[in-house]
Order: sequence, then structure tokens, then C-alpha cells
Amino acid sequence: MGIISTIFTWIWFQLDLIVHSGFPVFFWVRPRWSIDDVPDQSGKVVLVTGGNSGTGYATALSFYYAGAKVYLACRNEQLAREAIDQIKKGGVIGLNGFTQPKPAKKDGTRKKGVVEFVKLDLSDLESVDQCAQEFLKKEEKLDVLFANAGVMASPEGLYTKQGYTLQFGTNVLGHHRLINLLLPLLLSSPPTHPSRVILTSSAGHASAPNGGVDFKSVVRDPSDPITREGQQPKQGKNEKMRWVEYGQSKWGDIALAKYLHNVYGRQGRLISVAVHPGMVATNLPRHMSLTPYVTKFAPWLFPVVTRTSDIGAVNQVWAATIPDHDARWISGQYLVPYRKVGIARPDLQDDKKIEEVWNWCDEQGKKWA
Repeated sequence: MGIISTIFTWIWFQLDLIVHSGFPVFFWVRPRWSIDDVPDQSGKVVLVTGGNSGTGYATALSFYYAGAKVYLACRNEQLAREAIDQIKKGGVIGLNGFTQPKPAKKDGTRKKGVVEFVKLDLSDLESVDQCAQEFLKKEEKLDVLFANAGVMASPEGLYTKQGYTLQFGTNVLGHHRLINLLLPLLLSSPPTHPSRVILTSSAGHASAPNGGVDFKSVVRDPSDPITREGQQPKQGKNEKMRWVEYGQSKWGDIALAKYLHNVYGRQGRLISVAVHPGMVATNLPRHMSLTPYVTKFAPWLFPVVTRTSDIGAVNQVWAATIPDHDARWISGQYLVPYRKVGIARPDLQDDKKIEEVWNWCDEQGKKWA
């Protein structure tokens, strides 16, 4: 009976994974809510990692025009400043840059908030520390933290400054460090209005290795060559192939959300959610070899297989703005397109594995404190 139940669970997971992948071909799975529907966020303080492009930009734009104070936590200050200028103009972002101003909300209003830049390089734990310190000097509260930034399918052999594989080090370890450092601020919110942490994951978490994360594979072996500028990176001794590596980083993001819920969400002190944005037309696939050719010779293909950044931001913006009593029900869950509690890979029901990810990240953080 146990084997039959396991097989059924995996089949059901695979079906849900495909149907709620965000592919436009599944036309009946479409958003029935817009990020323009965000209620008034006046007085809210929001931090968005990777807020200068893609779903991060769309999220920041949405909160800015709802009256919130928004921080764009980005690696490249110039690009962040350009994004801030565009946000103030209401520019909509696409693959070819910023386009026309965003139309007024349905009620005819556009309530502007405040938008600021804070430097953050998630692939450098020292930069994460500095970002947290700067933010803590500026703010006494944090209502929503969007762990939105990330890298996908980067070549094997690329590592963070501290020697972790680029994808896991950026997507999981960097965000864990940031969340951990800002946790006291997040937990200082009143129990009636707990702060929220929204982590961007992916249906790609299905490609993670057995058990979710192979920790040995995400640390550079001393014998692995260090890639110099202009050199072709080589796969490390223990490193996984790029898509498996991406999968375990996204598995890790869901694990972080679940851990936060297990420890703080069940006490009503914090709301944490992992989201799959769907197939979105952003610069995330820039490491894929076919991307530049499709962009140049077949741009018509993008609307066929992807959605816009505004639509890609639906899940995370909705999870961050629905009333507290509703948000508590989705805390610790994995949302899929659109506004639906999805089915995460079955091994993400193992609280011991989830705790193992958080504790491992904690131990790595102590090495570089």
C-alpha cells in the first residue's frame, strides 16, 4: 500500500508540475488578479532583491504605486538607479527594456510611495552583511522581504566569492544570510500584522537530486581550478550539472520558506511563502546558449512560451498583500500559477531535511562571520 501511495503521489506531483508550470499553452491556467489590484500599502517598508529587472522590478513598481517605501537591493548600482528612474515614470519592463508608462489603477489613482537603492551582491556574503547593516541603520521595521533575485543554468565551474557554486550560493545561501540578519526586524512586527518573507522558487526544483540538496556538491573542492577572467569555466570535482544544480537551489528556497513557517509561522510571528512565478520573459535565461538566437531571430516565440514580468509577479505580490487572516493559511506553502497552493516535491514534506538545509546554511555563515 505504501509503494502504491508513493507512486500515486509522484504521478500527481508531475501532473500538477506540468499543468501549473506557467506555460501559456495551458490557456485555462491564467491570472484572474493583477498586481495593479494591490490595496493601499502606505506606511509599509518593502525590500526586493533583484528589484531592477524582471519580476523584481514589476513587484517594486506595484508597491511603489501603492504608496509603500521600496528598497531595490541590487548588485549593479547603475542599473538600479536606472530602474528607480523608470519606476518613478511608471515604466513597464520587458525583454527589450522599459516601455510606456503604466496606466492608472482601476479607481483612477496612482499613489506614489518612496523608492531607494541598497547595494547587495548575493554571491558575496560580505556584501550581504553590509546590505543588512545599511538597511538596519535606515529602518526600524520591515513588512515584506522578497527573496526574488537569482541565477539560472549558469555554467559549471563558477563560484561565489566564498567558494560555493554560483547558483546555490546566490539563490539559497545568500538569501538565507540576508533573511537571518534581518530576522529580528521581521519578528518585531506586531502579532496582529506579522511581516512576510516571499521566496522565489521554481518548478525546476523537481530536478534536484535525491534528498533535495547534495551539500558536498555546492562547495568548491580545493583541487578545482579557479576560473580567471576570459577563461572557460570547468565543472568542479563534486559539482552537479547546471540544471541539477539549479534544481537543488530552488528546492532549497522552498525549504527555507518551510523552515521559517515551522519555527515562526506556526507561532503566528511570521508568514513565509515560496512561489513559482511561471514561465516568464526575463533576463534569467541569459546563460542558456539558445537565448541570444531566439531573441534576435525569433522574438515572436517568447509570447508563445512565456508570460510578461507583470504576470510573473502575480504570485509573490498577491502573497505579500492579501489580508493577514488569509495569508496565514498559505504560510509555509508553495504557490504555483496562479494564486494556487501547489504540490511541492514529496521529499519537501520531510521536516528533518528542511531543518538540515537551514542548519547547514547557518554553519556556513559562521565560517565567514
